[in-house]
Amino acid sequence: MEVIYKRERGHNYILFPGKGEASIQSEMIRRNRIPGLARFYTEWEDNQRYYGYDITGAKPFGQLLEVRSLTRKEAEKLIEELAGILQGMEAFLLDRDKLVLKPELLYAYTDGQGAIHSGRQGFLFFFCEEQEGSYSDHLRELILYLLEKADGEDRELPALLFRLYRALAHGEPEPEELLACLGACLQEEKKAERFSNLVAEGDLGEWYGNSKQTETSIENRSKKTKVKKGLFVGKKEVFTKLLGKGPMPVDEMWDDLEPDRVPAKVPTGEKEMADHPTEVLYVVEETDRIPYLVGQEEEKILLTHFPFYIGTQPRMDYCPKFQGISRIHLKLEQRGSDIWITDLNSTNGTALNGEPLKPNEERKLQHGDKIWLAGLVYQFDSGKESW
Repeated sequence: MEVIYKRERGHNYILFPGKGEASIQSEMIRRNRIPGLARFYTEWEDNQRYYGYDITGAKPFGQLLEVRSLTRKEAEKLIEELAGILQGMEAFLLDRDKLVLKPELLYAYTDGQGAIHSGRQGFLFFFCEEQEGSYSDHLRELILYLLEKADGEDRELPALLFRLYRALAHGEPEPEELLACLGACLQEEKKAERFSNLVAEGDLGEWYGNSKQTETSIENRSKKTKVKKGLFVGKKEVFTKLLGKGPMPVDEMWDDLEPDRVPAKVPTGEKEMADHPTEVLYVVEETDRIPYLVGQEEEKILLTHFPFYIGTQPRMDYCPKFQGISRIHLKLEQRGSDIWITDLNSTNGTALNGEPLKPNEERKLQHGDKIWLAGLVYQFDSGKESW
């Protein structure tokens, strides 16, 4: 689904193409404020009708997760607000199949640390009459995407997303079913908290049923501990050599760790060389220079990897100390031998050689191009012509 971005009078907008006259559903959205949906308007350009939404101050959800992982709190916030907007759409008899759930077209508000707001509205949803497919298909694609971006250290997050995915097996999840997934997550948290309190009080009888079961469980755990200790029997000497002060011969180390290993035979003429191995140094001939940006006071910003993000929030590749720069302002990426610049819906905008870029617009950079970021000027050096 192709969209158009525009910046006008300090506001950023995303435009979805429409067909013919506005329908009753789009007029319903335009005349009523539905919590969770972005502010809506319609306009005509080149005999084409567009649905317009104000996205000022928000960032594409997919771009946020390019530089970090999804947290459980953010997933809970998304599910909670999705359930709320579905309830609001039901009140106005809106078709849920037209709710846009693509990660790159789902926008979010972030705090100074780059996390999605938890205290107030965190996400912006769009309604597009021309969108094809069902609500279940869109939600399934979103869940699979969230699983790929989930924080691997949080065990509760995949469990939450799998509960949501299982709800799809019974048809289109209703708002109550989405909230029920969150309720199960909260019950698990309370269960873990209750267990921690019992441990602190030294009374696990309530948890295991009775004291006899508790004693049996403790005895079983002790047996398991003994079995684990048995894994290291006979290896004490090996670890002493590995962690000792003096160096350990390589052949002796492998003989102890792998008793069945057959040592390699070294020809007599090469024994002296085997005792004194030679370290080989690889010299890489540098053919391409690293591209960079030249900033204020001749500051050189090396573009050592791509995508390369510029903004004021943590985890950015370069953070200018300037108030007018957005938290995630722009992105530089490499395609073949070319470098492309993309404005990431910044508040104060980005200009290339004096020409303003539209929100999320991409342009190919040329050697010597000047980039304006809310008053700061940087010059692009491809790293080739200057050498």
